[in-house]
Amino acid sequence: MSELDKLEAYLKANNFEYVRIDKDENALCKQMHKIVVNKDGVYQWDAICHYGSYGYEQGLLEIYGNIVTEEDGDSVVGWLTAEDVIRRLKG
Repeated sequence: MSELDKLEAYLKANNFEYVRIDKDENALCKQMHKIVVNKDGVYQWDAICHYGSYGYEQGLLEIYGNIVTEEDGDSVVGWLTAEDVIRRLKG
């Protein structure tokens, strides 16, 4: 089970509003895997694992959006496991 699969299982079990996007062919890369989380139809954050993302080669996740804090020092945070992301959600 991939890190994105593990994250999706958590989101589903906890009734998060999300969309999963999986593409095998893309102009920039061969694979793109992404989960976009919304609240009341408004974008909140996303997690990706595709060519060029931080941690892709290790199967790890990169996140962007309101789940990334000023303390992170960047607009994206990479090299995360699903459990790392879930800890952020649990606060």
